[in-house]
Amino acid sequence: MAYDLFFQRETDADWSMHPRGTPDEPKALPLEFTTTERKVLKLLEPTTATFAVNIVGWARNKGIPARLSHTAIYSPKDTKDAYEHGRSQIQPGKLDWHNVGRAIHIVIYKPDGVTLDTAAYPRLGAYARSQGGEWLGDKPIKGKFGIIYDTVHFEYHPGIKISDYRKSELAVREFAQAQKRAKRYA
Repeated sequence: MAYDLFFQRETDADWSMHPRGTPDEPKALPLEFTTTERKVLKLLEPTTATFAVNIVGWARNKGIPARLSHTAIYSPKDTKDAYEHGRSQIQPGKLDWHNVGRAIHIVIYKPDGVTLDTAAYPRLGAYARSQGGEWLGDKPIKGKFGIIYDTVHFEYHPGIKISDYRKSELAVREFAQAQKRAKRYA
């Protein structure tokens, strides 16, 4: 069961395959997004943007103050910097889901507005997985400086493994599209 933000109801429909809804129903999103969140959505691959709206809307509907905080069509310099400082396990020169707009960071802060509410993530992660997405917050990732847990990281690439994706024509196409979006919305 999914919460369809376009129509504001629970549904068994596969929302990811029909992100625009049907012609006879309204298409306005019932969410208030910040300027940063709207920019993040524009940078995402379209089905991933729909996924992001769905899980953030579900969270807010459940009283979890989720916010889209980040996606990056990382430059080679950004990738190298993140790897060298232990914030990513992706080695410089390797394509990852952020590079193509299929990964996002979602923050959930405690009432102080500064501290991450790590207790809220497992519920959101479970919902994301039920919708065909991935959450890395409970998966140990071997990084340059040891094991990390990427609590705020969510992905949407149903059935595609990164190792197969990197070799595909789809990756080439999506990377080019992501670069265009990054230039347009930077």
